[in-house]
Amino acid sequence: MQIDEIKRSINILDVIGDYVELHRAGKGYKALCPFHVEKTPSFYVMPDRQFYHCFGCGKGGDVISFVMDMEGLKFTEAVELLAKRAGIEIKSAPERGGHKSLTDVMEKALSIYRDCLEGASGEIARRYLIKRDLPKEWWSHFEIGWAPPAWDYLWRALSKAGIPAKAVIECGLVVEGSRGLYDRFRGRVIFPVRDVTGRLVGFGGRSLSGEGAKYINTPEGPLFHKGSCLYLLNLAKDAIRERGRAILVEGYMDAIRLHMAGFREAVASLGTALTEEQGRLLKRFTNSCYVCYDADSAGREASIRGMYILQALGLQVNIVSLPPDRDPDEFLQEKGGKAFEELLKKSLPLPLYHIKIREDLLNDLNLRKKVVEELIEGLSRIDLPDLAPFIPQIAAKLGMPRHALEDELLSVRANIAKTRGEKKGKRGNPSVYINAEEQKKRMIDAEEAALFSLLWNDLTKRYNLNPEDVFPLISDDRLKTLIAALLNGEQPEELEERWLKSGDRFPLEALALGNAFCQQFDDRTEIWDVIVNALKVKAMKSRYNALYSKMLRGEATRDEIEEVQKIASVLKGGKMGI
Repeated sequence: MQIDEIKRSINILDVIGDYVELHRAGKGYKALCPFHVEKTPSFYVMPDRQFYHCFGCGKGGDVISFVMDMEGLKFTEAVELLAKRAGIEIKSAPERGGHKSLTDVMEKALSIYRDCLEGASGEIARRYLIKRDLPKEWWSHFEIGWAPPAWDYLWRALSKAGIPAKAVIECGLVVEGSRGLYDRFRGRVIFPVRDVTGRLVGFGGRSLSGEGAKYINTPEGPLFHKGSCLYLLNLAKDAIRERGRAILVEGYMDAIRLHMAGFREAVASLGTALTEEQGRLLKRFTNSCYVCYDADSAGREASIRGMYILQALGLQVNIVSLPPDRDPDEFLQEKGGKAFEELLKKSLPLPLYHIKIREDLLNDLNLRKKVVEELIEGLSRIDLPDLAPFIPQIAAKLGMPRHALEDELLSVRANIAKTRGEKKGKRGNPSVYINAEEQKKRMIDAEEAALFSLLWNDLTKRYNLNPEDVFPLISDDRLKTLIAALLNGEQPEELEERWLKSGDRFPLEALALGNAFCQQFDDRTEIWDVIVNALKVKAMKSRYNALYSKMLRGEATRDEIEEVQKIASVLKGGKMGI
């Protein structure tokens, strides 16, 4: 793979800037870490070294590892994605048995579906789309296709193209029945589902015959995870950033209609059960989300559940109320974009919306106690500072003094936290101790990591350095192994590819930490000398402490006592030599 060419052609700032808001900080840039929750930025990007490092969680690496972590991609998938971004043509490495990758199979299937929409068998689908007020010029924009009603049309076409059955089954395109393989999608308008990077991962199919479910999706598999996708997010993410908001709807046509009406920040959740993974996807691009589910009772309840998930992730959520028996697609066709914008302006934040849809039940004395408990439980999941503007209205609706409401909210919040802690296991404190030990094992000495990074970036230093001058300075056996690989002539590019393919992130995290440590020095500083001196002092202090302890126990030999005196003299003089 042309990894070096790809990395040279892409600025890590541009890629990471697609996910977080970067701010200048000295020679680099800082941001809130996308890998863990924090309020103070500890995530740093070093454009000159093309690396990132988080001082909070320890995550670090280069542009390839960043894309792998953010998008959940394999090494080859991340490289292919970045190559596409850089405009570099790269041949996909064939998967099992020399066959095409699963994403290639999906793209081939989409090409067949789109051809079918334009062919003779697509007449019924074309009439349906036009009837739904979806003009032809939009079909290619949304890559809409048609799956003919034939039993195995797609499978026969893919088989003729040399694609094996196993790959097609893994993609969820065909089903294995008692009479052989047959197409999963038959007689359906096809909506391709791409992930946030634009990779084709699944399909949605709308039945036109009235038989079976109206909509079906690709089943869960190696590529498609329904709870981790948001339909049209790959097209919407730039608009979401620009407008500072996302509009979340349920269905394919709802999202499409919003895009056609100019609301390019719209995405669909592919159903009513919103997941945390989908919420985290939105949180990458905005802090504000307008939820616009169908106006029926199921849509209302789904809005509430989804709203709390989003709120817990730090999004400010407003609910858009549609007229009875209308979905966003129907409303936009009837009333237009301006009317929908008015609905957005009239949308209610979570606390007030939840109270509003429970008002009738609050007036029922038989149900009031249960409804109040539900409201308190839900509202307690919102931080009090975010809830504060609505407390007076909520207290009035619930018939409670403000201070009593706040006390109740805090009490329920504490009980929820306690329950969550108990569910994690019965061992309590010992599990915390184990986690702390694991974290300690993961810690990397910054100066040792800096020496590793200096060797990584300096070919001449690697070739001319005597290993015996380096290894005594390194206490971390993991770093010793990495440095040994470099000094033995292994190339950084080959090492990186091997690490990323195997899923070993320690080397790149150590490299990122070392690069970040070196950023503190100006261009006039001989960083190598500073780092080596510091490590020599550290090694001598460690040796001194060990020998001094032996002296106190009366176990030190004469030679060791003399060594302690020599080390003390050197440390006091402060001149180590290089």
